Amino acid sequence: MNRREKIIVFMLGLLPFLMVIGNSMFIPLLPTMEVDLNITTVQSGLILTVFSVPAALAIPFMGIISDRVGRKKTVLWSLAIIAFGSAVCAIAVLFYGPAAYAWLLAGRFIQGIGAGGTASLAMAFIGDQFTGQKRSTALGAMEVFNGLGKALSPLLGAAAALILWTGTFWIYLVLALLALLGIGRYIPGSVLQKPQMSIPVYLRTVGEAVRREGRWLIPVMVAGGTALFVLFGLLVYLSYEIERVYGFGGAVKGVIIAIPLTVFTIASYYAGKKTGSDAGRIRTFLTLGFLLILAPLSAALVWHTFYLTLIYMITLAAGIGFLLPCCNLLVTFAVSSSERGMVVSFYHTVRFLGVAFGPVVYSAWMFDEWGMYARSLVLVAGAAVWLRFTITGTDPVTEEA
Repeated sequence: MNRREKIIVFMLGLLPFLMVIGNSMFIPLLPTMEVDLNITTVQSGLILTVFSVPAALAIPFMGIISDRVGRKKTVLWSLAIIAFGSAVCAIAVLFYGPAAYAWLLAGRFIQGIGAGGTASLAMAFIGDQFTGQKRSTALGAMEVFNGLGKALSPLLGAAAALILWTGTFWIYLVLALLALLGIGRYIPGSVLQKPQMSIPVYLRTVGEAVRREGRWLIPVMVAGGTALFVLFGLLVYLSYEIERVYGFGGAVKGVIIAIPLTVFTIASYYAGKKTGSDAGRIRTFLTLGFLLILAPLSAALVWHTFYLTLIYMITLAAGIGFLLPCCNLLVTFAVSSSERGMVVSFYHTVRFLGVAFGPVVYSAWMFDEWGMYARSLVLVAGAAVWLRFTITGTDPVTEEA
């Protein structure tokens, strides 16, 4: 890549980074927030869910809006909405009691709407602008920024907790404003602009893509969403397990949670770099990814200690790191540029619905650990079998796309 392309990739990488830390930064803080706000475990999980659900539902609409008014303008407005929602949260948590929790959820909801206009537009733009190995490398870089957000956010949350956990909302506000300034300064509007298309024609084009490629495209999307559902659910479980069962808190807790997410980052970068547009390598990394997810979930049904739990999470994170870049490549390579924006948007909707419901579901499942691992195993195994049989004998990766 030349210097201009690297700058574009870096600036766009800020978008998935910002979206990821919108949830991951608060995972180590859930037990503390539960006590300080006098809420239940499920209610604390809703602090994550109420961000991810509107983000997931807003993604397709942001894709349509970006085609009408321009991607850069859509992204800048989205970042401004995130900043406003962060300000609402920061002010709300200065007061304690039911009203504070209600206003906190309102601010998180606003943040989520803004977040819906970030990561998917970055991915669609890369699919439009890069081909071949550059596209694979750029998409791998998006997962790296995604992973860096996951790895650094527990440390940011833990660092804020050492002083005042409510400071996390000010951190998010500042990062949103920095991203807004960076995108506004370094990404020219013409780069993010797509030719306008009427909404009926746009939807008809996407419908044709789904009818043509849906047999394998839908399982790919479900696999990505299931992986993130399990990952974020088990991270919430790990957060409570570390603090309440094993007595680790503060910076130590943040570091422990960051370990599997750092492994996820490394695995994502490696998979994105190695797969390219080679369909055989994509299938290999998909298989390896599912095996690395299924193995620790199976072992956890039999053996369970603190150190084994950490090893399980590291292995599972590596598997998801191998899996997600392959899903990204399959989605972006297999549709034309005129179809890509909406198809990628729906893919991100499925992914972030997994992120949304993982925390709240696992906050209820975690009280039955064997059942939690068993349900996780069934979900991942089902996604693996469905995807394995639907892409067998097909070659969805094409340079023409």
